[in-house]
Amino acid sequence: EAEREIVFDEFENKAGEVLTVTVQRGDARGVVLDVGRAEAIMPPTEQVPTERYRPGYKVKVYIVEVARTVRGPEIIASRTHPDLIRRLFEAEVPEIYNGIVEIKNIAREPGARSKVAVTSHQAGVDAVGACVGLRGIRIQNVVSELHGEKIDVVEYAEDIITYIANSLSPAQVDNVIIDEEERSAIVVVPDRALSLAIGREGQNARLAAKLTGLDIDIRSMSQALAEEEAEKEPTVEAAETESTAEEASAPVEDP
Repeated sequence: EAEREIVFDEFENKAGEVLTVTVQRGDARGVVLDVGRAEAIMPPTEQVPTERYRPGYKVKVYIVEVARTVRGPEIIASRTHPDLIRRLFEAEVPEIYNGIVEIKNIAREPGARSKVAVTSHQAGVDAVGACVGLRGIRIQNVVSELHGEKIDVVEYAEDIITYIANSLSPAQVDNVIIDEEERSAIVVVPDRALSLAIGREGQNARLAAKLTGLDIDIRSMSQALAEEEAEKEPTVEAAETESTAEEASAPVEDP
């Protein structure tokens, strides 16, 4: 019991940290990891679908929870948690670690793509540039640790319209219409940028929606213009109908 308490005390404050662990085996609960004086478990829900965890394989994991049980500490590890990306960037980017650059939000589809919104708290410091690094070396180190998962670093903005436009990077945005009540936005992009803005199977639009917290409906410029014309037509027809009705009801003068 004393030994279990010592081990629990050692790992109690590890929740929220990233540890380098060794894969031991797989069982019904998930992947069992060697974290030193204890074992951690990575449940199926915390595993990246595209990754294979072979015995002896070293990998960095995010510690989600450390709980006390009768058999000792239960340590839950994750490779899918968004904060794994946060901690990896903190390790690679001194400006984030020192608080000069802040990660405001992360939207992630593990193993495929992530979007990270950053902002700078010091004049003259480019938040996106700091995260990317010289010749992209900093972000490449993070991508390598995530086994090729693509990462878009975008500039956070207090203005929601600017933030939405940034979140859809690398696509260009022409116009953004916000519906505050519905918590949604209609985004108009050039025709040539429609597929880029939506992304493969809607991935880019999905991640932008997660990042901004709004439902995003993306339309091409030609679609937006066609809808605008369609809205105008009934108004013209109604006006013509009203004019015809007035003419019919007008009193006819006796010659």
